Parts: sequence; C-alpha cells; structure tokens
Amino acid sequence: MAERLSDADVLLEDLTPEQRDAVTTSATPLCIVAGAGSGKTRVLTRRIAWQAATGTIDPRRVLAVTFTRRAAGELRRRTRALGLRDDVAAGTFHSIALAILRNHWKDSGRRAPELLERRMSFLARQHRNLDRASIADIDGEIGWARARLVTPDRYADAAKAARRRPGRSLSFVADIYGQYEEAKRKRKLVDFDDLLALCHATMTQDTRFAEAQRWRHRHVLVDEFQDVNPLQFALLQSWLGPESSLVVVGDPNQAIYGWNGAKPELLDEIGDHLPGCAVIHLRTNFRSTPEILAAAARVLDIEPQPAARPPGDEPSVRRLDAESEAVAIARSVRGRHKPGAPWRHQAVLARTNAQLPAVRTALERAGIPVRSRGDGALLRRPEVMELIDTWHGDQPLSDVLADATTELPDSLDNAHLSEERRAMLQAFLDIARGQLELERRATVDDFLSSLRSDDRVSAVTDGVELGTFHSAKGLEWPIVHLVGIEDGYVPIGFAQSADARAEERRLLYVAATRAERELHVSWSDARVIGDQLVEREPSPWIEAFHGEPDPLPDERPSIANLRAKIAAVPEVDLTVTDHHEREIVRDQLLIWREDWAEKAHVSPTAVLSDRAVEVLSIERPCRMDELADIEGIGQSKARRFGLKLLEITCLDE
Repeated sequence: MAERLSDADVLLEDLTPEQRDAVTTSATPLCIVAGAGSGKTRVLTRRIAWQAATGTIDPRRVLAVTFTRRAAGELRRRTRALGLRDDVAAGTFHSIALAILRNHWKDSGRRAPELLERRMSFLARQHRNLDRASIADIDGEIGWARARLVTPDRYADAAKAARRRPGRSLSFVADIYGQYEEAKRKRKLVDFDDLLALCHATMTQDTRFAEAQRWRHRHVLVDEFQDVNPLQFALLQSWLGPESSLVVVGDPNQAIYGWNGAKPELLDEIGDHLPGCAVIHLRTNFRSTPEILAAAARVLDIEPQPAARPPGDEPSVRRLDAESEAVAIARSVRGRHKPGAPWRHQAVLARTNAQLPAVRTALERAGIPVRSRGDGALLRRPEVMELIDTWHGDQPLSDVLADATTELPDSLDNAHLSEERRAMLQAFLDIARGQLELERRATVDDFLSSLRSDDRVSAVTDGVELGTFHSAKGLEWPIVHLVGIEDGYVPIGFAQSADARAEERRLLYVAATRAERELHVSWSDARVIGDQLVEREPSPWIEAFHGEPDPLPDERPSIANLRAKIAAVPEVDLTVTDHHEREIVRDQLLIWREDWAEKAHVSPTAVLSDRAVEVLSIERPCRMDELADIEGIGQSKARRFGLKLLEITCLDE
C-alpha cells in the first residue's frame, strides 16, 4: 500500500493546486469548468491514473466519452504513458452507442440493422426533384430536430417556436422528414442519430442488460460537456446507475455547436441538470501569452485568463487587398518560418472551408507544404488498405489484431515504408485496440463500419495546417493566422439571432485561443461574390485584437472641450432642438471615428459600427456604465474609447 501511495503522489507533483483538487476530489457528480489551455486532458488522465494508483477505481471499468476519435486516442495514449496496463475504454457518443447496441443484438440473437452512413445522399436519391441546396437544407433541419428529440409530427411547431428559416416551408420539411423516417423503417436502416436513440431505448427498457453495462462502466467521464445536446444528455443519463460516478469537463465560452442542439446553459446551470454536482474551476492558461489571452477575452468582453507563459507580442491586424490576399498570407507564413523548425508549428484558420482553397494554392506555389484535417482519411491510406485486404469481415477483431501486432514490426522495419506510413499503420491499429475496449466481441466488419463514421486522423506529414475555426477546436499551434475576419464571415451572414451571434463570438474566441506565441489577424476590403467584386467591412469584433485598452475610469469626463467646439461652430445655438442636438453628436462621432480609423489603419466601422453611432447620438450616455450597456460598445470599447465618447455624447450641464 505504501508503494501504491508513493506512485500516486508522483502523479500530483507537477500539478497546480486547482488541478490537484480536480484530480483528487471524491465528489460525484463532479463538474470541472476548464478554460482554454488549462490542461483539462492532463487533469482527466491524471485523475484516472491517480484513482487507479490509490485503489479508488478499477481502470477497466472507466468509460471516457469524447467528441472525436482523435481525442479518445490521445486519452488512451496518455493513460498508458502514466503506467496503466489496461487501455481505458474511450470513444464518441456514437461509437459507444453502437458498441452497446451490438452487444445487445448479439446477446438477444438479433441481426444488426444496416447502418445508413450518409443521410444527405439517401435524401437525394429519394427526392431527385429537389436541388442540392434544398437537400442540404432539409438534411440540416432533420439533424436539428433529431438532436432535440423532435419527431416529424412536432417539427413544424418546434421549428416555428425556434424561428427556424429553412429554404422550404416548415410543413414541406416536416413531410420530407416523415418520409425519411418511414423509408428507413421499411428498409431496416438506422442512421447515426438512430444509434443514440436506440441505445437510450435499450438502456431504459432492458433492465437486466442495462445493469450489466452500468456495472462494466461504472466510472463515466465526459469531455467537452458544453457540446452535449439533449439527445446525448439523455443517453448519458441512461448509462448511469446508483453506484456510478460521473465527471464532466467543459467550458461554456467554447460552446460552438448550437447547430447540433448543444447549449452552453447545460454547463452554466449544471446544478439544475445534475443535482448535488460539485464544481471546480481550472482558470490558468498554459498555452497562450498574456497578450493573446487579453485579446481573446476582449472578443467575449470577459476577464482574461491568468497566463502561465511570459509576455509576448501583441496580436497583429492587417487589411489585405482582395486580389493579393492569399499571396500575402503565404509571405507571412514563410516570413515566420525559422530554419529547421517544422512547418506544422503554423496554422491558417478561416471561418468556412470555402475560404481555404485560394490560400492552399498560394502556399503550394510558394513551395510551402500544406496539410489539413481531411488529408489523412484512414481507410483511404494505401498502407491501411493493404493491411485490411488480408482481413476477413466476419473474423473477430481481437484475432486479426493479435496477428497484425505480431507481424507488423517486421513490416515496419522495411526500408520502403516511410515514417509517415509507419505512423498511419500504428494509428490505425491503436484505434482498433480502442474499439476492442468498447466492444470485445467486435468483428472486422463491426470495426470498419464504426470507423467509417469518423475515419480521419491528424495527418503526420509536416506542413502548415489549414482548417476552419470549428475543426481547430482542441488543437494548438505556436503561430496562428486568422484570415477573412470580416462582417459576413465573422459573424457569418446567416447568424441573425442574438444566440447565433453569441455563438459566432465564441467561435472567434476558440480560434484565437489556439495560438501559443503569435496571433495574426487579417481581413480583406473586397471579395469576389458571384461575378461581382463586393466591398467588405471588418468584423465588428476585430477591434479586440488592437491591443490592451486603458483601465475603465470611474470619474465623469469634462465636457468643456465639446462645449467649446460646438460654440465655435458658426450659427450653432446651444439651445437647439433635440433633433439638432442629435445631429451635432452624430457628426462629432463620425469625425472622431474617421480620425481614429485613419491612425489605426482600419475601416471606420471597425472602430464603431454605424448602428452604435446612431444609438449613441440618440441615447447620449453620460456615465461609463450607461456607455458599456450600449450594443456595439460593451466593456471593451468603453475602456478604450470611453473618455472621448462621453465627451462627445454627454451634452447635459
């Protein structure tokens, strides 16, 4: 026992006090609110290893739920590195649900239904009279409804209440949704959303089977809890029994999957959803410099995280010409590449995939290697296909994996196998081992079918990473370039509601906090949209990257200067009507905005939006708190411009 405790103490040595509390507390349910870069994966893996070392848990009875296979693989890799002899069962909601269902089907002697892997393609075949845009729109609506447990007969009312605006009428979408469900039933097909619903039904209806599953996976951990939607949360609850322990980890500031039904309120109001839940906060950021964290905090108008890194450079902001934007980005990437350093230390991130091809072309023409998340589709890799060709679909996965693991070292030593190919084979076999932890009786076909739902791994080739803000979640790079930070992209044009715009701000926050040492932001003053060159304005949140503002003053500023300016204007009467007074304030705001924008080399609307100018001229605040409450100002711009804005707007004696 003394040796066991000694091993456990080693696992705590390099943790901060807040991390140590999260690792050692016996509270359950437990919620760990982990800010960006706060070491949540370290805490999760240390918690599993520490509890195993102290005899608190049996690691073979742990189930870790992640949102990507990559995250599940990383968790297993780290727990092995910490000395756990057995792999922890880890996977996505869908892969775990599928494994549980297969166990149930095999136990009951039932034939597993065929898995429908691509709903959009199925819809297109069923409705050939609809164009691709309509199919994509309806596919999105069905996904929205399924994530919220909304059936076809309830879709129209639910969508109307949520102010959904699909391209077709709500009744039309409801009809297609109903036809889709009926077509699946007739063909005995299940899609990936069905896996979650069927698993939930199985766990709630087959008491004996459910108890066995809960005994096997008594200790449940859920990563990225802010991204859990109602269907996933219901499934999670079905996995828990009276003896279960639960740990959820997440950050409401990184909730970016509202389209999938996720809501940050689930984490913000955790006590309502998990009564008696203890909450621990991980605040310190170990990834980014204080300057990057300050800029990211200004995006959300929150207090910045404490930084463990020393100070660095302020983020840079550039306005780029539309025609030369991609070339300028390529030059910036090359200019920041140090001899001997890997290219993968840099990433170029955009709001949409459509923005990336031009950047890829410019980088490749400049001789800069490029990689992206989709480059490493595992089942399409030649070395993986060659290995799979030697397997048979009905063979137990454990058998073929044992053979492959025995024979593979000789293959890996062959000179013709590159480092990249060896890494891909090892990644593939590691995922297969992870599948066995979830489904011990899995066949080769079971594994490959599950893998097709998410068959991508991070490419191991060296190259500048290209990705979207969404795909960058959970990743980090020393140098990050954010491109196309314009109104229409950030926020995206269709984000009209307050909730949608709030999520767009969180998405920009997530992208900014991927950077460790350097953050470079750019926008273009024009875009080719269709056949036309359209002028663009910078994102309303780009001002956050322009440096640390001055502290928010408490005192009311003097208005003597403005009085003198107005008095000096010919034919201006200080007893003018409210309308004239409003025009004076508006003109002064526009003049100030133009001057500041010229000095900062940004668009005037990046300093202050047209709407903010109008609201200021109408409401004419005289206190800092009034100013900060105005939409488009907030605490950040109140700190930066407050004295000057109040000098202009406060006309009362």
